[in-house]
Amino acid sequence: MDGRRGSAGWLVVGLLLLVSAACLGSNVVINEIAWGGTAASTSDEWIELYNTTEAAVDLTGWILAFEETAIELGGERNRVIEAGGYFLLERTDDETVSDVDADVLYKGSLSNGGATIELRNAADEVVDRVDATETGWPAGTASGGEPPFASMERVDPTSEAAEWASNDGRIRNGADANGDPLNGTPGQENSARIVARVAPRVELVAPSEAATVLFGTVVVEWSATDPDGPAEALAISIELSLDEGETWDILVGNLANGGSYAWDTTVHPDGDRVLLKIFAEDVDGHRGAAESPLFTIRNGTD
Repeated sequence: MDGRRGSAGWLVVGLLLLVSAACLGSNVVINEIAWGGTAASTSDEWIELYNTTEAAVDLTGWILAFEETAIELGGERNRVIEAGGYFLLERTDDETVSDVDADVLYKGSLSNGGATIELRNAADEVVDRVDATETGWPAGTASGGEPPFASMERVDPTSEAAEWASNDGRIRNGADANGDPLNGTPGQENSARIVARVAPRVELVAPSEAATVLFGTVVVEWSATDPDGPAEALAISIELSLDEGETWDILVGNLANGGSYAWDTTVHPDGDRVLLKIFAEDVDGHRGAAESPLFTIRNGTD
C-alpha cells in the first residue's frame, strides 16, 4: 500500500459488502470539481465522487461523462468507492494531486466557461448530474479568483438539492504537482460542508421588509449565534450596497455582538437600490451572513 493513500484507500474487496448500482446509484454523487486546475498547471484538473451510503459500491461499468469525454470508473487502479468514502479522478497523471493517489486517471478537459457532467451507473442511468453549460460554474475559481484555483465543493452531498461553494482557502488539504497546498479538499470533507455546519448563524431583525423607506438614524438589529462557540465572541461587520449588490462598501467593522447599531443614513446619497449585509465572524475565521431586502434612502440629499 502506498503511504500517500488518502481516505479513499485501496480496498480488499472480499472483506466488503458491495451494493449494486441499481440499489445505491443515486447515493454516489459528484462532490468536488477542480475545473480551473491548480497553481502548478491549469491543465491539472481533478474531480471527486462521494459515497453517501453505509455500504461500499462497485463502480464497474460506471461512466463519468462531460463534453467529448467518457471516463470508465471501474479501472485497473480501483473500482470500489467505500462506504462514506471518496473516489478521486485526476487528469493525465497522478501528480495532479501529488500526495493522494488517484483512483482513476483520465484525459479530457473541462471548459472554464462551464460544462455538463453526468455520472452514469452500469445500467447507463444518470445517477447524478451537474449542469453548468448555460450558466457557467456556480462556484470554484481559476487563476484570478479569491482564493485562486479554488475547487467547486458540494455543500451537502446528502441533500437532493445540490448547492455549491468555492473552497474557502483555509480548510484544505492535498498538494499540487509542485508540492504546494491545493485550495480544495481531495479525499476529505469539503470546506463548504464544514463551514455550513460550524459557521455563525445570522438573522437580520431590522430594518424589515415593512420599512421600505429609510431616513435619518436607523437602528440596525440582528441576532447572531455560533454553533460551536460563545455568541459573545463573535465579531460583527455591516456592509452597504447602493446598487442592488453590484458593489459593497464596509459601513462598520469589528462590532461587538450587541445586537444593534445606529446607522446615520444622511451621510449617503438618496437611492432606491439599497442593501445591507450583516456578517458575523467567529474566532476560527468562519463567517455567516444575512442580507436585507431592498430599501430606499430618502433624506433629500440628492
